[in-house]
Amino acid sequence: MISPAKINLGLKILFKRQDGYHELNSIFIKIHWGDEIYFEEIEKGKFELISENLLNGEKRKLYDEVSEKGDIKKNILYKAFLESVKLSPEIGGVRVRIKKKIPPGGGLGGGSSNAGRLFYHFFKNTSPENFNKLIQITSKVGADIPFFIKGKNSIVTGIGENLSDIVISSGLGILAIPDISINTKEAFAYLKKPLQAEVNLKEWNFLQEKDLLSLRNGDWKYLSGRFENDFEEFAFRNYSILKEIKSKFLEYGASFASLTGTGSCIYGLVSDEKLREEIFEKMKDHFSDCKFINFSF
Repeated sequence: MISPAKINLGLKILFKRQDGYHELNSIFIKIHWGDEIYFEEIEKGKFELISENLLNGEKRKLYDEVSEKGDIKKNILYKAFLESVKLSPEIGGVRVRIKKKIPPGGGLGGGSSNAGRLFYHFFKNTSPENFNKLIQITSKVGADIPFFIKGKNSIVTGIGENLSDIVISSGLGILAIPDISINTKEAFAYLKKPLQAEVNLKEWNFLQEKDLLSLRNGDWKYLSGRFENDFEEFAFRNYSILKEIKSKFLEYGASFASLTGTGSCIYGLVSDEKLREEIFEKMKDHFSDCKFINFSF
């Protein structure tokens, strides 16, 4: 099965909480591209990971460091397995086979997507009430995991655990995957958001009616300049090529372009298939060391 990547449409970091997490608001969109992941039942209490690492360069090395070739205890799938056993001790062991395509340090939620698939595998038949509790608990393993368990495009608040369904048009895009990995802790530290007491922003909606209409109609150009990612300043200051990639997406005709998550991946949204192919070829020619992937949602 596919363990999908996500893109962020806008990402605003509001403040740092007393527990060290950051409150945010964003729109998460699940795209039709990602890792391939399969689960097999094995002896109770055991966890095995078998990876086919399809990544290149620095990102290949980063994944190997937390796979079965490195320190498996740092792998989010292993952490998700331990948390699942804590929640339900009768759970059996699992062997996970994965074809890794989503790069670490890219802002695409690859590890959280994998962990979300594992949680769903174990708890898909639980009651709706327990399922909602599960979503809250799993955010402590990885802030993006609740989104991937739920599996629907969402308005996201809190640290990522508060999800509200949102209607978004189908869309076409191009994903740029540079051989750069951004340290999430460093990116958050750069923002220097003040420490504040926790407040309940679960019901707060940061979208205006025209924003919602544009999302439903796929009017990505209207959203350009309105939905911004707070981490772009840090990413562009440290890696000028990322700023150039975004600029070229827009110059070549993309309706919207942005860093996703804390980076380093950049995406462009386009109006039609013909334009996408034209932009894809131009981007590939201009940035020969960068990988590009067409995607849809």
